[in-house]
Amino acid sequence: MKTYRIQARALGKYLVDTIKADSSDEALNKFSKKVNEGSVEIINEDFYNKKITFITYEEINESSETLSVEKTSTSGT
Repeated sequence: MKTYRIQARALGKYLVDTIKADSSDEALNKFSKKVNEGSVEIINEDFYNKKITFITYEEINESSETLSVEKTSTSGT
């Protein structure tokens, strides 16, 4: 199972959630279901065009999610 971070912007609203699923299609369907259930926080924002809907997703590498910048940076050689 993979973890996906899904963001949606529509009608001046911003929605974001992290979903565990076997595929991106399944993750998007789960996100849609959670939005319909009201379990995804909706944030008002006016930065993006209200007439266009934006939906983006990315697969999260869980092994690097908990590392800090200091632990992942390299020396300046």
